Amino acid sequence: MTTSIDLRQFRYFLALSEELNFRRAALRLHISQPPLSRQIQQLEEQLGVELFQRNSSGVTLTQAGTAFLPEVRRTLAQADKAIAVARAAHGAGRFVVGYTTVFDRSAIPDVTERLRQRFPQWSIESKGKHSISLVRDIRSGAMDAALIGLHTDTQGLKVEMIFDEPYVLALPAGHRLARKRLIGFDELRGEPMFWFARRLNPGFYDYCQGFFERIGFQPHAIAEPADHHIMLGLIAEGQGLALIPASLRKVKYEGVVFRAMKAHGEQLRAGIAVAYAERNQSLVLRAFLALLRQARSLSGGA
Repeated sequence: MTTSIDLRQFRYFLALSEELNFRRAALRLHISQPPLSRQIQQLEEQLGVELFQRNSSGVTLTQAGTAFLPEVRRTLAQADKAIAVARAAHGAGRFVVGYTTVFDRSAIPDVTERLRQRFPQWSIESKGKHSISLVRDIRSGAMDAALIGLHTDTQGLKVEMIFDEPYVLALPAGHRLARKRLIGFDELRGEPMFWFARRLNPGFYDYCQGFFERIGFQPHAIAEPADHHIMLGLIAEGQGLALIPASLRKVKYEGVVFRAMKAHGEQLRAGIAVAYAERNQSLVLRAFLALLRQARSLSGGA
C-alpha cells in the first residue's frame, strides 16, 4: 500500500461525497465518469479501505469514507490557503466574482472597485450568469464567490444572505389592472405571464411553485426571454405580464408600469446571498466578504 495520494484524488473524493452520484460529480469536475471512477477506485486501493458503497440509485459513504471526509476538507483548505499565501506574497493573483442576472445590477452591492484599490496587483474579474451556473463555477474552482438568487441549491457551500425583497407585477400601461395600486393573485388568473424554465434554477422554481400552491394560484406561464429589456418590450406590446424583483422597477420602459402585490399571509420574495467555498482561504475573498458585510450593514440589510 502506498500513501502517494495527490490533491486531485482528494478533490474527486470530495465532489463524489457531496454529490453522491458519479454523473453529477463528473459534471461538477468537468470530466467524464470513467476517469472519476478510476481515480476513486485507485484512492480506495491506496488507502486499503472502501470509501463508498455503490448501488443502483447512486453511492453512499462507508464508515471509513465518513471519517475521511472532514480530513479531506481540512487538507484541501490548507492547500488552498498555502496557494493564496504564496500568491499574496508574490503580490499578484486572480479573483473571480459572479453575480446573478435575475436582478438589476444596481441592486447588487458592487465592492469590486474597492477590492481593486486594496489589491492593485491582482486581477479582479466579475461575470454575470444564472445562479445555478455561478454555483457550479464555485464548486469547480473556476470562481471564488458569487452573489446568487436565494433558494438556489448551494449544498456544500457557505452562504450569507445580503438582502431580500418582494416581487412586483410588471404589466402594460393600458392593461385593465394598471389603474389599481395593489393587485391580488386571484386577479391574475388566466393572464399570460412570462415565467422561467425550471432547469434554469430548480430550487427557486420549486419555492415559487410551493407558494402558488399554498395560495391556490396557477400562473398561465409563457416562455420568459433571457434578457429583461426584451421581456419589458414584450410586456409593453401587451404580450404578457411578469412577476419581477422589486429592484427591477429601476429599469424604466415606456408603456410598462409596476404594481405591488397583495400579501396572502406571506409574500413571494426574491433575494440575494453570497456563496463561496469554505475551503477557499484566499485573502482577497476575506476582504471581499468583509466589504460585502459592511455594505449590507450600511444599507440596513439582513
